[in-house]
Amino acid sequence: MQGTVFDIQNYALYDGPGIRTCVFFKGCPLDCEWCHNPESKKPLPEMAFLQELCVGCGECAKACPESAIKIRGGRPKRDEAACAVCGECAAACPTGAMQIIGKKMSAGEIADRVSQDAPFYNNSGGGVTISGGEATLQKSFLLETLDAVKSRNIHIALETSGFFNSNLIPDMIGLVDVFLFDIKHIDPLRHKYHTKVSNENILNNFSAILAAAGPEKIIPRIPLIPGFNTDGYSISDIAQHIIESEYAGPVHLMPYNHLSKSKWEKIGAGDNYRDFGRLEDSVLDDIIRTFESNSFTVIVNA
Repeated sequence: MQGTVFDIQNYALYDGPGIRTCVFFKGCPLDCEWCHNPESKKPLPEMAFLQELCVGCGECAKACPESAIKIRGGRPKRDEAACAVCGECAAACPTGAMQIIGKKMSAGEIADRVSQDAPFYNNSGGGVTISGGEATLQKSFLLETLDAVKSRNIHIALETSGFFNSNLIPDMIGLVDVFLFDIKHIDPLRHKYHTKVSNENILNNFSAILAAAGPEKIIPRIPLIPGFNTDGYSISDIAQHIIESEYAGPVHLMPYNHLSKSKWEKIGAGDNYRDFGRLEDSVLDDIIRTFESNSFTVIVNA
């Protein structure tokens, strides 16, 4: 079995305990307006163009077997409908301006790749983090990958939006050491407006994993998006929901990354980019105090 992976990053420090290797699966059922990995949304490989690297040589157009690229004004223009996402343009590009995002890998290939970093895991209490996108979208491939990595005695964290079929939970619990579980908002209408999915399934899955595996195997993570969930009422609702779920453990806060515009532009979606602005230090301090006042240990992931 093969799945689609769009990146593997070494020396990740904010995606679970210790030093980790982060494997990013492609494809996500959510459409968050603030997404800092927009290249993860589509489930299949796609082409990207970094205009700042382009020298206008035209090699990409010459290499394209579908004639999907034309040079206009000294820059390549791609006909998305004609593009077969074969990657020939990327192979021909001398500067790396043309890139293919996403490649097919087997679970064994991933396990072999992440095993190379085992000395870092052993010395730091780290391991492998499966991220995305939303890895559960490739559910069969995910389970096979978890099994292959676990067979190497490597600690596994799973970063998840929580939006998946609950029948996956029993299989995942036996293979995942810790779930890094996003909780974005408690209001279902506000959640759906900004992510295109409701939060009912997400909140139910958080409670189900907590009940089945215990608080040591799940950590709630709150992406802090100005104008969406950083006001006092939204944060208090999230804190109250976590309390009512009977969770007692650390809470991770993830301030909004407002520097992802170039990622949107390289996949041709620059016009869809929305900057939610900087999270003021005073607002972050208030959010930290809210969780600490409810006896949570707070970790801010930069």
